[in-house]
Amino acid sequence: MNKNRSRNLRQALGSFPTGVTVVSCLDKDNNPLGFTANSFTSVSLDPQLISICIDKESFNIDTFSITEHFAVSILSESQQSISTTFATPNEERFKDIDWRSEDTGSPIISNAVAWFDCKTEQVVDAGDHLILIGKIISFDSSPKTPLMYLRGNYVNLGLEQKMLLAMENENTEIIVGAIIEWRKKVFLLKNTNNGSLYFPSASRLGHIEDKQSLLGVLKNLNISINEHYLFSVFEKAEDKTSLIYYRAQAKEEVTALKDSFYDFDAIPFDKLTDEASRIMLKRYIKERELNAFGIFVGKESEGKVEAISKE
Repeated sequence: MNKNRSRNLRQALGSFPTGVTVVSCLDKDNNPLGFTANSFTSVSLDPQLISICIDKESFNIDTFSITEHFAVSILSESQQSISTTFATPNEERFKDIDWRSEDTGSPIISNAVAWFDCKTEQVVDAGDHLILIGKIISFDSSPKTPLMYLRGNYVNLGLEQKMLLAMENENTEIIVGAIIEWRKKVFLLKNTNNGSLYFPSASRLGHIEDKQSLLGVLKNLNISINEHYLFSVFEKAEDKTSLIYYRAQAKEEVTALKDSFYDFDAIPFDKLTDEASRIMLKRYIKERELNAFGIFVGKESEGKVEAISKE
């Protein structure tokens, strides 16, 4: 498979949102081993079977290909750092991780949303991966919100839902806007009266057929975006307006609007409509360079960034 087709296929497969798991077992010396996987599937209820996939290039492959038991821990929204730890090549992944074991002795991540302790039923050779099919020996679950993964991003659904619900329950005006990027250029609209710059916004997120919604506004501008992610939620003190801002990547450059896309290092910050917009955009650029995003929650001038995403 050529590189372009392989990359495009990976992007297409990444359009399917998944949970995030840690798959674990013990090696021949009873040392815990594990790796992050989102290729977790329910196979059968009778008998009770699940499956996971492991890359043949994984440095854990020799152990997992012959293990008699393994466990799968479904991570919660607060366990992104654990996912990152087990996705990074490191022989001491369990060093600072709280874990326990159940029937088979395989490591189970503490405070996971759910876990499955399994006996290896079958190992299937499938291209550049092995598929491990496990017969469930024991399991448990909790009402915690799971960590999600979509198009190369961690998605914290619980945090978004809580904040948006809080906004809806308050008797305030809501403005929904977006920071749209195309290859390290940010899209800004211009006020024809005074030349000030501002982000596209509306009274609701809506959908593309709703012309009064943010997505409808973007469609009217001929801007198509990939998945959008919550970026900032804050309140303007002077008028109690609640602002919800998303971040998104444009799918393609809009030739007719090319002058409205500003390079990161050429943004005229002094022309942005207010200080909150300047602070928000500077934070976006910084987090983009660090390749790690969060959600700002608070007032216009103060608040907290909840770190939830690493791309």
